[in-house]
Amino acid sequence: MKTAKYEVVLFDFDGTIVDSSEGIYNGLRYAFDVHNLPIPTDDVLKKFIGPPLIDSFREFTGMPDELGYQMVDSYRVYYNETGWKEVSVYDGIEAILKELKNAGVKIATASTKPTVFVERILQHIGLASYFDHFGGTDFSETPSTKTEIIEKGMALLSGTPENTLMVGDRKFDIIGAKEAGIPVAAVLYGFGSQAEFEAYKADYIAADMQDLEALLFAEN
Repeated sequence: MKTAKYEVVLFDFDGTIVDSSEGIYNGLRYAFDVHNLPIPTDDVLKKFIGPPLIDSFREFTGMPDELGYQMVDSYRVYYNETGWKEVSVYDGIEAILKELKNAGVKIATASTKPTVFVERILQHIGLASYFDHFGGTDFSETPSTKTEIIEKGMALLSGTPENTLMVGDRKFDIIGAKEAGIPVAAVLYGFGSQAEFEAYKADYIAADMQDLEALLFAEN
């Protein structure tokens, strides 16, 4: 029998629990098309997965905020109707969630995706029951930071720096976890890279689900 190494585990959503790239890319293409703007390459669109959308429009396209917020609104029109369903669950993640749940571990998401979409997608794919808290953002123009979302999840689930682990796939997860004072496991099956994880000093790097499972459990 395996023993969980942590009492609380926080998961990023896009690129960690689900591959949501199809819906995100299609939503972004829709927004650029609605505003008669050239659609960036997939390499550029990939960078939008992780940070808040408004930050991505600023950083990767140089848009002024006024247009950026209009783009976010247009993206959400598509995503709310269709894009949220365009996801696939990573092979093996449900088995890990089930194992954590059976071990009495408290599980939450810690995502900068709007909470309404996180919960809706988890319900749709049949994974919502594994989670004790859905951590995400609202639709305000100043969404919560990754650090704030992590800290809120920890507070609600009695997490401490000693008993909590963050699992994610981008530098934002690493930065947020470090600012919250907890260790972070970065997974290579998502949208990040070995170079990114090493540059931002992830505590652990998991190449696949087997590696992640070994980080979460100890053999008795």
